[in-house]
Amino acid sequence: MTEMSISKEDTPDPLEPVVTQPNASSPVTDSNDATKEDRPKKNRCFMCRKRVGLTGFDCRCGNLFCGLHRYSDKHNCPYDYKAEAAAKIRKENPVVVADKIQRI
Repeated sequence: MTEMSISKEDTPDPLEPVVTQPNASSPVTDSNDATKEDRPKKNRCFMCRKRVGLTGFDCRCGNLFCGLHRYSDKHNCPYDYKAEAAAKIRKENPVVVADKIQRI
């Protein structure tokens, strides 16, 4: 390295040091004290609690299901598919009103 680059590295930048203090709302926790939010989500069927792994199916009701309970009629899904479909049709197909024909 040249003398110029060495001399630049020796001089500190005139920046203020950053000091952070822990907030009272976020206490310091040990890595062994993992809360439920820190743990990974268990991949189990919501109905039969069977482990599904990568083959789990997410439903629109927000739950995870196995291959047997993936259909809405098999797990008594509370999600209203009919209302969503009606709203989608209303949105995509607006009502077209033709101009009134003048009679002679």
